[in-house]
Parts: sequence; structure tokens; C-alpha cells
Amino acid sequence: MSIYWLAEFLEEMDQKLAPAEAEYVNAMIGIVGKYGKLANDDGNGIWVGYVPGIENDNLPIGVKCGNCAFYEGNGMCKIVAQTVEENGYCRLAAIWQGAVNGGSKDE
Repeated sequence: MSIYWLAEFLEEMDQKLAPAEAEYVNAMIGIVGKYGKLANDDGNGIWVGYVPGIENDNLPIGVKCGNCAFYEGNGMCKIVAQTVEENGYCRLAAIWQGAVNGGSKDE
């Protein structure tokens, strides 16, 4: 990962993520830089909890890999080691502002 790419990514991220969410994304990129991409039972202690698109009950409100700051397209994620689907999701998602259209604060 080049420094130029990271700077460009962080600038784009700041424009579309809430400040705390942007810090979370930056922290996760740092963790992956130190330990490698994450997977369940990889010894790093972080449970990814990936759910494929067909099992994604949150898809109707916009919670999906395709709306996540970590999603690179073509089944690739910046932080998750396994292949991911655009309509799947994991518990580490950082969703762009306005992408989730839940009806209440808790959704």
C-alpha cells in the first residue's frame, strides 16, 4: 500500500464518513497493516462475523459490503481476508453516511 493511496483514501473517507467512523476506519487500516487482513480464528482475537448476501437480513436498509468504506469491489475487502460479496456484511463494517436507511435510531 503506497502512502499516496492511503492519503487519497483518507481524504475521500473524511468527506463521506462521520468523524468517529473515519477514525475507526483509520485505526482498522493500521491494525491490518500490523497484523494482516482479519479472519475468524486467525489468532488475532478479532471475530469478523461475515454473513453472505443471501443471509443478509440488513440488506433492505443498506447495510452491506458495497456501502462499506473497506469494500474494494470484486470480492475484495481492505481488512477481511476472505472473499466478500457486495451484498454481504460483517461486524466490522464502516458504512458511508446516508447509505443506511433504517427507520429508527436503533436500526
